[in-house]
Amino acid sequence: MSVRLSQLPVELKIAISCFLLAMGYAYLFAQINLQVNTRKADGDATGLATIQDIVVTYHGDRSQTLLGTKINGTMREHLPTEEDKIAIEQWIKNGRTEEEYLEIVQQLMDAYCTNCHPYGDRPEYPLETYEQVYQSAEPDRGPSIGKLAKFTHFHAFGMGVFAFLLSGIFTFTSFSPPLRYFGVVLPFLSIFLDITSWWLTKLVSPVFAYAVYLAGLMTGVSFAVAILGSLYDLWIRTSTVES
Repeated sequence: MSVRLSQLPVELKIAISCFLLAMGYAYLFAQINLQVNTRKADGDATGLATIQDIVVTYHGDRSQTLLGTKINGTMREHLPTEEDKIAIEQWIKNGRTEEEYLEIVQQLMDAYCTNCHPYGDRPEYPLETYEQVYQSAEPDRGPSIGKLAKFTHFHAFGMGVFAFLLSGIFTFTSFSPPLRYFGVVLPFLSIFLDITSWWLTKLVSPVFAYAVYLAGLMTGVSFAVAILGSLYDLWIRTSTVES
């Protein structure tokens, strides 16, 4: 005989419900944070994140440089005038000479960039010297392997635990076994597809950005199923005993 959520004492139902709502609240703001930061990747901060934003985030824009992408995207707000941005773009276009860097670009880097990009705090993207800025103006190939591996590590651990807790609660609902299997497997499947698609977008082809977008939708649906289904079973479904 299995214990189901609808059979639990009220105080335990309240505790589980609060946890589910807190997880839903956390996931909602995680998505808001993702949209706010990703939708600026292609230089257009209006609307929701697009496929092109995902391509630029993971594959890069090979027709653009990383520095050029940043000053037209996520870092645009840190350059106070359009003339400053144009000056950096012109330096890149002119061949990134040291003479022009020392004459024009260095003062812009010192004024607006090096406070957040010193080598000690941001060793993967420093902007203190001519050589460092020159390297940042190479064609944009997206995040480095090391940076993407670090992000994968944190995301897989965090989302894996999150999915396990929600799926674990959903296993105790009174839904039919096939629906419970679906609710348990879908979060992990979507997380695996999401992370794998990052790497395929980065290393193989930007077409896999569509898979990243699909996996994000799948993750949202899977968490909604687990949270709303569990809440329904806790408070609305009539208590039943299932053998």
